[in-house]
Amino acid sequence: LIFLFLLCISVFANGYSQTKQESIKELMHLMKTDSMMTKMIDQMMPAMLNQMQSQMKDSTAKAHSQEIMDIAKRTVVEMTPKIMSQTTLIYDKYYTESEINDFITFYKSPTGQKSINTMPEMMKDMMGNMMKNIIPDMAKDLAAKMLELKKKDSKN
Repeated sequence: LIFLFLLCISVFANGYSQTKQESIKELMHLMKTDSMMTKMIDQMMPAMLNQMQSQMKDSTAKAHSQEIMDIAKRTVVEMTPKIMSQTTLIYDKYYTESEINDFITFYKSPTGQKSINTMPEMMKDMMGNMMKNIIPDMAKDLAAKMLELKKKDSKN
């Protein structure tokens, strides 16, 4: 009886897990996660390339910057299945099957689809805003704080 009970629990748990995994995969499909990652990379590449070229002093490095960006993009594309697998595990860790199904309902709705379709452009805008308005101020603040620490250390 104990063996039969444990077997039933095992089958139930495995069935539950497969159902949840299938729901997470459906959610990833609805969210267009793999193509969204590609679109976000495509959107960010020009800004990243410009920033890289502006920071490079070496003309050889500048000449190869597009090549470097192409390699980076191919690497991300090659890593997409692994990223998707890890994302599935993370969703499984933090959300119940019921919550996953709530997401599925949302992403099947017109608002959910709009959210998915506008996300790459929104991310591009957010990244551009950060690069233009936040990162320079952060770098200045960090440099000032590092200078303060250096002065403090030299007094000691």
